[in-house]
Amino acid sequence: MEAGLALPASNATPPDPALAALHRFGLGARPGDDFAKIAADPRGYLKTELKQQDIALISPDDPRNAGLLDSTAAIQASMAAAMERKAARDVKAVMQPMAADDPAGPAVAKPKPALPRVEADIYRDDAQARLDKALAATPGFVERLVGFWSNHFCVSVAKAPVVRASAGAFEREAIRPFVLGRFADMLLAVEHHPAMLFYLDNQQSIGPDSRAGKRRGRGLNENLAREILELHTLGVGSGYAQADVTSFAAMLTGWTMAGREGRLGEPGSFVFNANAHQPGKAALLGKTYPDSGMGQAEAALNDIARHPATARHIATKLARHFIADDPPAGAGA
Repeated sequence: MEAGLALPASNATPPDPALAALHRFGLGARPGDDFAKIAADPRGYLKTELKQQDIALISPDDPRNAGLLDSTAAIQASMAAAMERKAARDVKAVMQPMAADDPAGPAVAKPKPALPRVEADIYRDDAQARLDKALAATPGFVERLVGFWSNHFCVSVAKAPVVRASAGAFEREAIRPFVLGRFADMLLAVEHHPAMLFYLDNQQSIGPDSRAGKRRGRGLNENLAREILELHTLGVGSGYAQADVTSFAAMLTGWTMAGREGRLGEPGSFVFNANAHQPGKAALLGKTYPDSGMGQAEAALNDIARHPATARHIATKLARHFIADDPPAGAGA
C-alpha cells in the first residue's frame, strides 16, 4: 500500500488484549478508545471501574431518573391500578345486561379510552434508566457484572403485573448495591425482596403447623426453596436431597409481602408473618437450625452462600459468561 493511502493509526486493528478487555469484559469499544494504552494493561483498565464506590447504583434522586419508584411504591401503584381495572370491569358487567334489557335498544356510548397499564410505564422508566446507565459506562465491566447477577437471580415480568412493576426496583435494590460486595449480602437482599417472593409464590407458602396453616388448612410451597438451592446457590447435583428442599421451604415460611390492606405492614413491602411460619427446628444439609423466626432461614442462607458447591457453581457460571460456554479446565475452580 502506498504511504499516502495508509490508514490513520486510530483506525488500525486494535490489539487482542484490548479487544478482550472491551468486548469480553466490557460493553464494547467506543470512538476515541486508546487501544494501545488499554492493551498495555487490560486488567488495570478494567479494575479502574471496580475502585469507584457506588458505580453500580442507579439513584431515583438523580433528576434524570425522576420517574423511578422504589419497590414498595411500584407495587402499591400496581395494586391500585389493578383495583381500578377491576372496578371498571365490574361496572361494565353491570351495565351490559341493563342495556340489553332496554326496549329502546342499547344506547350508543362514546368509547372510553383504555385504562393505562401503570406497570408498563414503571417498567419502561426502569428500562430506560438501565439503558442510560449502560450507555454512559466506560468500559462497562461493572454493568456486565450487574447483567450477570440480574440474570442469575432473574424474575419474570410475565408472572404478574406486580412483578413487572417491581422488576426494575428489584435490580436497583437487591443487585446493584451488592454487585461489588459479598455474595452472601446479595443473596439475602434478593431472597428478602418482594419481587422474588411474589415471583416464586412464597406468599402462598404456609407452615402446616403454624397458626395460619391450622386455620386455613394450607401447606408449603417449595418454589423459592428449590430455586435457591438449585439455581441461586448450590446447583444441580451438588448433594442436596428432596428432604432438604422441604425443610428449607419450612424455614422460609412467613417471608412474604404486605398486601394492599396493610394489615401486616406497608402495602408492597417485605414482612415476616410469624403466624405463617412453620414452628420448630429444621435441618438442611445435615445441620440443624433452631426455630428463630425469620433468623432461621437467614442463618441457612448465610451457610449455603459459603458452601464449596456454591462457589463452584457461581465460578463456573462466571467463567461461561466471560470466557466461553465451554471454559478451559480450571476456569471455574
